[in-house]
Amino acid sequence: MNKKLFFIPLAILMLSACQQSGYKITGTFENPGFFDSTMVVLSERINREWVDLDSTVVLNGSFAFEGKSDSAKVGYLRFKTISGDRKTGDFILENGKMTASMDSSFNVVVKGTPQNDVLAQFYSAENQIQKKANEKMKEIMPENTQEPTPEMMAAFREFSKEINKELKSNLITNVMNHVNTLAGSHIFMSNFYGMTTEEKDALFAKMDVKTKAIPRIAELMAATEVEKKTAVGQPYVNFTLTTPDEKEVSLSDFIGKTDYLLIDFWASWCGPCIRSFPELTAFYAKNKGSKFEILGVSLDKEKPDWTNAILKYGLTWKHVSDLKYWDSEAARLYAVNSIPATVLIDKNGKIVGRNLELDEMQNLLNQQVTK
Repeated sequence: MNKKLFFIPLAILMLSACQQSGYKITGTFENPGFFDSTMVVLSERINREWVDLDSTVVLNGSFAFEGKSDSAKVGYLRFKTISGDRKTGDFILENGKMTASMDSSFNVVVKGTPQNDVLAQFYSAENQIQKKANEKMKEIMPENTQEPTPEMMAAFREFSKEINKELKSNLITNVMNHVNTLAGSHIFMSNFYGMTTEEKDALFAKMDVKTKAIPRIAELMAATEVEKKTAVGQPYVNFTLTTPDEKEVSLSDFIGKTDYLLIDFWASWCGPCIRSFPELTAFYAKNKGSKFEILGVSLDKEKPDWTNAILKYGLTWKHVSDLKYWDSEAARLYAVNSIPATVLIDKNGKIVGRNLELDEMQNLLNQQVTK
């Protein structure tokens, strides 16, 4: 009898311990009525592909996930807005109780565990900077503006530089403080694109052996060494790819033919690339000739997607690709980890700029004319 009384509470304690070892995510929407019956998907991302772990439906503005994670990993909450737009919020999927909130701007914030609190702090500061930027933009370019004036565009570019500095400062501060945690390494891996090789090297120096062993971190360390070989001031690195009409051409075929050559890395599936085309095509129309040429390098997978986009968006410059997506030979040689990305090379084959603004390139072209 006593033994039975002893074993039953022990079994209950063991069951309770098992239940507490898992995770529970409770989510709410700021505008609950708009999201009832919306499906929310819990996913992770492996080799740039979505892997869905669970899904549920929003009821009365709320949803919940329960499960157990063998180890902490980066997770994502994905859902559609009432307009059909897909939204994604990243967090650290680890055992414990977490709350997820979606605000009116569809920002997803997950709190409740130490790593998610680090991530939430980073995003909170980032959102505050972005909010300030949006308010300032209304002053620079009022909502009733139909055609921005040159003065508006100049003010916009100058203000963008200030905002980017604040965003980078927030990034580097948070990564430096938490570099050897999953949250810190995730922040770095998701936002390193605008960092210089010197800034990345400083972070690598603070990483411990375990962090450096993360496959993506190891890739970025190797890519940074490659990037140094194609940094501003270095000679160009040659590559040979295929044109839409199946001809092989090399980068060296274009060097020296014009004062400057711009390599534009893009893809038909890249939204920011597509949004950049109107300004880039106008810039090309103004400067093409002996001063300037563009060589587009596509990271597409399928030839029809690539060639149809060239026609659809009126991209009249030269184009090449090996249709290898992120394994593109040229992208690897130039350490391209995000697109659009550009590399500017002068007629002597020296790299003079990476990801320059169009006005910065225009200044270089104008200086060349006066020489």
